[in-house]
Amino acid sequence: MPFTVGQQFPTGVEFTHIPIQFNDLSLINPLKCDTTAKLNVDNLLQQLSTSDKPLLVVVSVPGAFTPTCTERHIPGYLSNLSKLTDKKVGAIIVLACNDAFVVNAWGKTLVKAYVKDVENLPQIYFASDGGFSGQFELAADRGGVFRNKRYATLVDSRDKTVKYFGVETESGVHVSGVENILDAKL
Repeated sequence: MPFTVGQQFPTGVEFTHIPIQFNDLSLINPLKCDTTAKLNVDNLLQQLSTSDKPLLVVVSVPGAFTPTCTERHIPGYLSNLSKLTDKKVGAIIVLACNDAFVVNAWGKTLVKAYVKDVENLPQIYFASDGGFSGQFELAADRGGVFRNKRYATLVDSRDKTVKYFGVETESGVHVSGVENILDAKL
């Protein structure tokens, strides 16, 4: 069953990712393969809960390097990082069904294209879903390929509750875009 507003975000969630270094955007190389790491969401929520930016955004896409995901969905988030920071978003996790290396190369490509200022950014992770979305009916077989649905959720780390959840039911970005997160009532 998908998330609902007011529900606790699941515990014990881990994703695989490759950290992207944001301290110097000119050094980001999408073709450089680094070592994978585990992203423990419980630890991230705990860290955010004691900060002045306690909100976590989890945004999911059907696939890295796909048209809507690359041209419309995630660029909106990366182009509005200062507004997300103003809303008290401390971290963003971008999920795709691809492996961590593909997601990392895609993330680096998008960061180089859309992130212009590295001051006061939320933490940004591009992570491989690893089956998480499928556990909550947020992934489906799309022509022989199991892909995530396009969705976004906003979690308050202080009480670990979902404050916003939008899953797309048709093609495009209507309820999972950055505008929906920015307009979400807390």
